[in-house]
Amino acid sequence: RMAVGCLVELAFKVAAGEIKNGFAVIRPPGHHAEESTAMGFCFFNPVSISAKLLQQKLSVGKIL
Repeated sequence: RMAVGCLVELAFKVAAGEIKNGFAVIRPPGHHAEESTAMGFCFFNPVSISAKLLQQKLSVGKIL
């Protein structure tokens, strides 16, 4: 949950223009998780959650 929160915060600050860019030093997205199954300690995919929130909350169309 901390990795997701950190990445969401970073992504929103970049998208809002508060900071120019950023780099999140967190575990890789999903790391062990499968598409529909959590495995190891990987319950969330921070990148996909951040991308979806940017699309929903800030109407961001393209995400690299």
